[in-house]
Amino acid sequence: MKKILYFLILSCLSSLSCYSQKRSFIEDKFLIVLDMQEYYTNSKLPEGSAQKLIDTVNYVIHNTSSDKVLYIKSIHKLLNLSISYPFVYVTHDTSAMRLDKRMKLVNDNIFTKEEPNTFTLKALNDFLKQNNAKEIIIIGLLAEQCVYKSLIAGIELGYAMYVIPEAIVGKSQKSKEKVMHKLTKKGIKILDMNTLNIK
Repeated sequence: MKKILYFLILSCLSSLSCYSQKRSFIEDKFLIVLDMQEYYTNSKLPEGSAQKLIDTVNYVIHNTSSDKVLYIKSIHKLLNLSISYPFVYVTHDTSAMRLDKRMKLVNDNIFTKEEPNTFTLKALNDFLKQNNAKEIIIIGLLAEQCVYKSLIAGIELGYAMYVIPEAIVGKSQKSKEKVMHKLTKKGIKILDMNTLNIK
């Protein structure tokens, strides 16, 4: 009996499946979370839709290695008028730039962009090169704008690019579906949220 037990223990130890969890398909990919700011989630999306998006985004973040999650937020500029010099000047609306508090923050990898294409950020490109990134998933807002332009730019830079439809929002469901169709033609891979496998 002791010999059988000993044999079973040795068999188990030699098999990774006995003591390691199954790895997620997205775990080792870099994840870029775009524009999940209160300005958009609180005022531009219906409450139920916003919460569903945040729950989905949090699920994806949870299944990605924390050091590979990158948060991008858009700068909001305000044009100011004054009766003294300078008469016209620009400031940043910091309240509009706040990330949604309901979103899971797993690190301090937060970058700020001024253009829809997130790859115009030198700091982001440097980070990805330094960390030998090859595969990148993009989620967040908005399908027709920042998400689309960033995915296309990523492909042009030589990255394998992925998107999870349930973790992005479009102007409408029909508009988002059109974007997904265009993206697949450009070589972006669509990930199925339920299985986290490529469709």
